[in-house]
This record gives sequence, structure tokens and C-alpha cells, in this order.
Amino acid sequence: MAEDFNDLELEEDFLTEEERYIEEFKKEDAKEAEDDSFQEHHDDMSQHLWMVSFADLMTILMIFFLSLFGYAYSGTSTQYEKAMASLQKDVASTKGKSVFENKEKEADAAMQMETFIKEKKLAEYAKVETNAQRIKISLSNPILFDSGSAELKSEAVPALKEIAHLIRSMDNPVVVEGHTDNVPMSSAKYRSNFELSAARAFSVIGYFINVEKMSPEKFSAFGYGEYKAVAPNDTDANKAKNRRIEINIIRKT
Repeated sequence: MAEDFNDLELEEDFLTEEERYIEEFKKEDAKEAEDDSFQEHHDDMSQHLWMVSFADLMTILMIFFLSLFGYAYSGTSTQYEKAMASLQKDVASTKGKSVFENKEKEADAAMQMETFIKEKKLAEYAKVETNAQRIKISLSNPILFDSGSAELKSEAVPALKEIAHLIRSMDNPVVVEGHTDNVPMSSAKYRSNFELSAARAFSVIGYFINVEKMSPEKFSAFGYGEYKAVAPNDTDANKAKNRRIEINIIRKT
């Protein structure tokens, strides 16, 4: 190698001025070509670096949407709603964060009530429904009132106490609705199912105010008689479904 280099130096010594100029030009041209090739390779690499970030983003989005699909498929709407509220809260501005904190709190209350119903094996008589406007807790009369009566049964207290525990820390308005079946009212105390359903709604509110010492300002009551049935009044089982109290926690927007 040393001999070749020495030979090359010796050859250059015998070159004319013009031949040396041509050799220098060739060397510079080769170096520029090498530099251009390196720059082109570097630019090509830079142009494709965005694909790494894009692939990471697609992976994260796929996991996110699979999680949402899992929640939706499982039918646990309150869990889905709580997860969504938690995500929205994390990305919301400081001003909007309190809105999603309230939504998360509301969804958490609905989940706690669902857990209570499951643990106490009350699914036959109680259920929780959630939508954008309200959280509705429906309780059938077998655990609340005797037939034709608006006086709360002792069996109703554990469920109402749990509901009071949930809504005590919330400043949401609460609307209590009373409903009956279509059996004509024969009591001397109540002239119609309207009166009976309203009296039952007021009995529930009375429990929250007088026993649980909650503020009366957040409560209102309505009696709908037999006119908002959830099942045809054609069997005893369906009539039992229609004799119910609905406690609506009105959601804030």
C-alpha cells in the first residue's frame, strides 16, 4: 500500500500543470458527488422519520378505540361513561375541567348504586338507567309500599339510605316521580291513582328531608298515576313493574 502511494506521488510529480488541474478537478468532482449522495440519503431518512411518530399514534388510537368498544360491548354504560368523563377531564382546559369532574362524579354515583343493587340482590326490584339528562333509579313498590298505601315499608330504608348517601354530596336537583298500575283507586284516603302516586313521591322526599336531614331545596315531586306505564297492565307481574318510584338525579350540562 505504501509503495502504491509512493508510486502515485511519483506519477503526480511527472504530470504537467494542465494534467494536475484536471486531476484536482476530478477529485473535487468525486468529493461533491460523495457529499451529494450522503445528503440525499440523509434527506431521505429525514423524510421518513414522521412514519415512526405516525405509527405510534395509530397504535395508541387503536388501543383507545378497542377500549371504548370493550366498554360499549360489555353494556356497562356507567363504566363507559365514567371512563369517557375521566378522559375528557384529563384533556380539558382548566375552565372546562370542573364540568367533566361533575360528570365523573355523577357516573361514579350511578356505579355505586348499581353495585349496591347487585350486592343486596335487588335486581328484581331496582335498576339504574343513565343518559345525558339524568340518572334514574327505579324502585318497584314491593320494597317500598303496601298496596294502596303511601307509607314507606321498613324494607325500603336500606335502599333509600344508600341513595341518600350518594346524593348527599351532590348539588344536583333530584326529582322523585310516583307511578301506579291501572287498578282503580278504592281507598277512602286517596281519590285516584294520581293522588296515591303523588303521596308516595312525597313520602320518599319526606324520608330524605326528615330522616336523612337533607336540604328540601334540591327535591321536587310528581305523581303520574297509571299514565306512564313501563309494561302493559295485563298481568300481576307487569302491574308490579308499573307500581314504582323513580328517583331522578338531574345532570348538569
